Amino acid sequence: MELFVYPLNVFIPVDLTLKEVVDSFRESELKPFELVREVVEKDGVKNVKLLGSFIQENEFQIGYLAEFSSGQIAVKILCTDDPQKLLKEYYRKIAAV
Repeated sequence: MELFVYPLNVFIPVDLTLKEVVDSFRESELKPFELVREVVEKDGVKNVKLLGSFIQENEFQIGYLAEFSSGQIAVKILCTDDPQKLLKEYYRKIAAV
């Protein structure tokens, strides 16, 4: 299972383990973002908010809203072998709500 960061519609593989992400989430819901901050850091992240999480079998996604002085972007951390498939399933589920 691989871990990806998904800012601005690009899948970026990261060198993290599932255990690292899960353990950090147990400490604080914002802690996993700190593990990937350098991937999305440009003008300095001013604030981070948890948007939510999605778990399906052994795969998961954690969504954040990162605010910069120039605007904001959604950032997702995905743990899956097929990130596109997991995102499609996530959007299908939220569209059904």
